[in-house]
Amino acid sequence: MNKKKYYYIIFSIIIIQLSIEFIFLFINFINIFDSTSSIIFYKDLIIFIFTLSIALLFIRFRKEIFNSDLESMALKDSLTDLYNRRYFDIFYENIFAQSSRYNIPLSLIMCDIDYFKKINDTYGHEKGDAVLKEVAGVLRDNIRKSDIAVRFGGEEFILCLPSTHIADAIDVARKIKQMILKIEIKDMKKITISMGITFYREEFKNKPHDLFKRMDDLLYEAKNRGRNRIISEDHLGGIVEVEENPWVDDQ
Repeated sequence: MNKKKYYYIIFSIIIIQLSIEFIFLFINFINIFDSTSSIIFYKDLIIFIFTLSIALLFIRFRKEIFNSDLESMALKDSLTDLYNRRYFDIFYENIFAQSSRYNIPLSLIMCDIDYFKKINDTYGHEKGDAVLKEVAGVLRDNIRKSDIAVRFGGEEFILCLPSTHIADAIDVARKIKQMILKIEIKDMKKITISMGITFYREEFKNKPHDLFKRMDDLLYEAKNRGRNRIISEDHLGGIVEVEENPWVDDQ
């Protein structure tokens, strides 16, 4: 259950209980002093105003939750629950500006599920969706709270890692690649991914598009070399293959 909805239910129960107790307490208090028609009128009026106030409070609180849900839907991919391209564009623009201005480390990883079209054609789109969800789960579970995982489109994902040096980004990528190899979906062969990793440096100052393109080019290089591998850069910006292909692709 969504945490905000859970809090809303708890809040509602508490307010209703307190409201009932207050009304009974108020009635008993009024009855102690007088039971004339004028007192009864004011008593009913106060109860009505109090009840109306509680109702308006509920409406406002629920509206805030609803608006928050709409915002979340607009910024997240409905299938994988990762952030979508729209959110990435906003986040990347801001985080790149910080790196460019203050020379803060920033690493980017682009991932592509190998032969995803063949997976859909062979096993069906339901299995394809299951693969996307499993991969998304691995990405989400292996990054920090300050990082973001994005479904950029189709079978492509991006990890944006602020305050992360290239060596640490490579460690993250290597772990994710190994975890994805462990994914098991009934009647399917092993799932593999190709990854391209780059990092911010002076040559990309005020050039967010160039850094993004560099990441995309490195992913293309990984796929061009046979897929199921990680292509990164060393600290000087030279292209390196992070590891040998540990699993022979027979799809």
